[in-house]
Amino acid sequence: MGIRTDVVPSRGNVAADQRFPGSPGLLVTTVVFSFDGAKLRVLCVRDNEEQESFHLPSLPLDPSDDLQAVARQVVRSRLPLELNQVFQVGAFERVQKQTRDSSKQLEICFFTIASPNDLEFVATSGLAQYRFLELHDQISLLEPHSRDLAEAALAELRRKARFDSVAFSFLAHDFSLSELQRVFEAILNRPMDVRNFRKKIESLDILLESPHRPRGMAYRPPRMFSFEPERFRHRQTLEGEVRFF
Repeated sequence: MGIRTDVVPSRGNVAADQRFPGSPGLLVTTVVFSFDGAKLRVLCVRDNEEQESFHLPSLPLDPSDDLQAVARQVVRSRLPLELNQVFQVGAFERVQKQTRDSSKQLEICFFTIASPNDLEFVATSGLAQYRFLELHDQISLLEPHSRDLAEAALAELRRKARFDSVAFSFLAHDFSLSELQRVFEAILNRPMDVRNFRKKIESLDILLESPHRPRGMAYRPPRMFSFEPERFRHRQTLEGEVRFF
């Protein structure tokens, strides 16, 4: 049985109350990203330990369901993760070839971001069917269809990270500028110049310096900051947009 995945040509996102009369099957898939301090990871599932390949978590959708609620339930029905806002990636057509006919599913894909605590929980839970795979180094462990959706979600994450505050969701409340830079580098999968990055972030004036410093370090602890949403919105109002890279 072969599976072909194509992006459904559409304009804009699918509205939460939109119906698909006559569709033989509707599916919601949620791509859960997390950051381990150096690399971007994605939550993957396998049905049993004997399986070599993983897939993305998904659930069937009833046309009367709320899309974003189902996108959250895709994950929370399996794991008690503290999810941030969910973002729609797009609609995909999934065709399963059969002997005499082909069965089609319309798949709505979202992405969300798990906290560092969620990443640690999955790593230490002993639940072998769930794993946060390294997005770039272990992508081959995802079955092809899920790989396509993960790459589409990454492209949307990169687009939003350029103008939105989504990158800060990967970090704890207090973070250093080095940690923030590593998040952007993980999203873009390329290094960034330290001096230019810090100059850019400081010029935006959207961070508040924290009085707390990491303890138990052999060298001088770095300055810590927190993201200030009100300052970010004020900067958006002043300039029309905020561009991080």
